[in-house]
Amino acid sequence: MPMDEMITLASAATGDKQIRSEPPDRQKLNQRIKALMNERLRWEDRWKEIRNFELPFIGHFDDTEDRTNPARRRDTNIAHGTAWMCDQVFAAGVLSGLTPPSRKWFKFTFSNSQLNDNTDALKILDVRQEIVESVLAKSNFYNSVHSVYMELPFGQCPLGVFMDREKGVRFVPMTIGTYYLGTDGNGLVNTIARRFRLTLPQLIDYFGKEALPENLKAMVDRGETRYEKKFLVNWICEPNNDSLPGKLDRLNMPFKSVYWLEGSNEKEYLYVGGFESFPCPVARYNVTSNQPYATGPGWWAEGDSKALQVLKKDYLTAIELSVKPPMQGSAELAMTGVNMIPGGFTPTNMNSAVQPLFNVQTNLSYLSDEIQRTEDRIKEAYSANLFMMLDNLGTHNMTAQEVQARQSEKLSQLGPVVERLQEEFLNLIIDRVYNILDRAHVFPSIPDEMRELFDAEVKVEYISPLAQAQKMSGVVNIEQTIGFVMQMAQAWPEALKSVNAIKTVSKYMDYLGTPAEMRKDPEEIEQEIQAEQEAQAQARQEQQAMMVAQAAPNITQAAKNATEAANDGNPALQEWMGMGY
Repeated sequence: MPMDEMITLASAATGDKQIRSEPPDRQKLNQRIKALMNERLRWEDRWKEIRNFELPFIGHFDDTEDRTNPARRRDTNIAHGTAWMCDQVFAAGVLSGLTPPSRKWFKFTFSNSQLNDNTDALKILDVRQEIVESVLAKSNFYNSVHSVYMELPFGQCPLGVFMDREKGVRFVPMTIGTYYLGTDGNGLVNTIARRFRLTLPQLIDYFGKEALPENLKAMVDRGETRYEKKFLVNWICEPNNDSLPGKLDRLNMPFKSVYWLEGSNEKEYLYVGGFESFPCPVARYNVTSNQPYATGPGWWAEGDSKALQVLKKDYLTAIELSVKPPMQGSAELAMTGVNMIPGGFTPTNMNSAVQPLFNVQTNLSYLSDEIQRTEDRIKEAYSANLFMMLDNLGTHNMTAQEVQARQSEKLSQLGPVVERLQEEFLNLIIDRVYNILDRAHVFPSIPDEMRELFDAEVKVEYISPLAQAQKMSGVVNIEQTIGFVMQMAQAWPEALKSVNAIKTVSKYMDYLGTPAEMRKDPEEIEQEIQAEQEAQAQARQEQQAMMVAQAAPNITQAAKNATEAANDGNPALQEWMGMGY
């Protein structure tokens, strides 16, 4: 059965009988899917062209040979696979730069900046962050998100995020041609529909026998498995405008999820359920207005990719003509034939020589140059040259700081794309995974004295290489400021007083995403500073007392000597000491 959200714990704990709304209207659902299909028709031709000339191994369109012959060769139009190779570089670069499996790429913080000074609360968030990271690593997230990045050149790609009884969360990437999207008034995707085909055993495995229409149940009872026949399944997930206020059973979720079989009775559904949040975040590259679909590198490289195929075919034709040019000979040879095998012998008279029909231009440099320029433009569209440049940075004669600066400079070119992927895609994924684990009580319990703090909104902050490249200007500014102050302090030591060292270090650690366990609470730092100041004052007092104690014998002896001298009859000294008569 589809892993939609069931009755929430809060709702189930009341023990009240849930009031369920009526099943959705099939006619309205069919109209909605038809509208989504018509909207997508305007985009399909471009997607198919991009696939035919750039990314032949991606996508599945139900109205094409993908259905009748899915194992056929799809790259028959491609003589030069630069775009396909660039797509792999692009996907690998975005994966390592935005969601790297080998390092931390996000952290949890509070929306209220004042709460971020509470180190104990941040440590609890760090524990939850580590749990989410562990769930992502043990699931199929990184394989799935790499598939999403591979499809971004088409413009967009949804990623389903569903509960899983074994691994907690399961991710389902959806390839181009298999989904239909809709947006809300703000242009954000909030509706998805799919039409896919399953065999009868697959229907039973996915939905259960009892969910099948009566005619299919009868087929199962008769033992007619029919592995070769596939049935068309419709699925739509959209905001549930018919939900009852205050009810959270599966028919009253914020998002409804409905499955039904094409051609079945209007009252027959495979499954009706719902989700507490939109289950299919969509990664989009470049969005115009409030369109559900986007454009991507494949759109911009389409013309050059088509031209590249022509250039490569012309190049190969020119080579073939130079190696195997058209030949001419006498009519006599037309009857006997010519042995064109290397080392072959054909007896002829002197007037029956065989020679090339025309001289073939063997200088192919102009074609090679144009092919190279076209390849470069395709690499530029896919940002493949950017990621390859980062890999080829010469570190042998550059400091680590210089390499980091160069990387940040190059990666910042993807700033707009990174911002959109974080806002519309990764935020929704992490938020949904977090809520799924929270409802399942996977996270450790929060101490009672800190429970109120977690009523505040928890937000995601990204610390991946691509995200940090956007923040690197702040880090550089801090480093330059400190360097300038230190230089000034050599001549004017009072310049050091212009910098708040504690706040500067804290801001620097914020930019770098330093874990909370490495940071001290501001109150703790203040207490330590005050304790050190008091200790220093106490030490100064003790030192002064010790100096007085050490000097006391000398002072006493000096007074004794002066008194003896005065007693010896020195009138002036006696008068100065008040001993005169």
